[in-house]
Amino acid sequence: FLSSSVINKLFQQNPQVGFAYFFFDGRDSQKSLQLHENLIRSLISQLSYRGGGIPTELADLHKRCGSHQQPSLNQLQDVLYHILNAFPDAYIVVDALDECADREETLVWINELVADTDRAVDNLHIMVTSRPERDIEKVFGTCNPCAIDVGESTANKDIIKYLEGQMESKLKGYDENIRKQIKSRLAWHAGGSYVGVSP
Repeated sequence: FLSSSVINKLFQQNPQVGFAYFFFDGRDSQKSLQLHENLIRSLISQLSYRGGGIPTELADLHKRCGSHQQPSLNQLQDVLYHILNAFPDAYIVVDALDECADREETLVWINELVADTDRAVDNLHIMVTSRPERDIEKVFGTCNPCAIDVGESTANKDIIKYLEGQMESKLKGYDENIRKQIKSRLAWHAGGSYVGVSP
């Protein structure tokens, strides 16, 4: 709910900005959606679409690699930097970072984007949601973002809203008390959330 609210607000304010969203899906059946490289590929795809076509850097990379060779992660990240810098303002929302299978790599990349480094993108605004995890909090503590501990109460409202929607369609035949117990137990296991936002 928090991430979707941010997305809707961004589109209302300025439909011309560069914008991309990625959700790290922690379910076992979605292993590919837990990887840093897939985050980068998804951001390139979304931002290219928002920019109105295939960027020159992406077309050049495709020519260099041909149809039989996959580009390296560094090559993909370079293309993404060029795409981000082409927008007057760019926004990235990364949801559920704690579910990322190679989180350390993603944290290094985020730090490069927003910290005072040669790779920093001045026009970039990034929001990351996660459960409270020490390594994530540490990175956001060093790159001077706005960091908010949403806490269990707020996060659980988000989770409960989602669960109610799912249970309404999938558990219609179940007793109301059983549905309440399921919802309560799942929300309790989810815990709170942590949100990091770069200026």
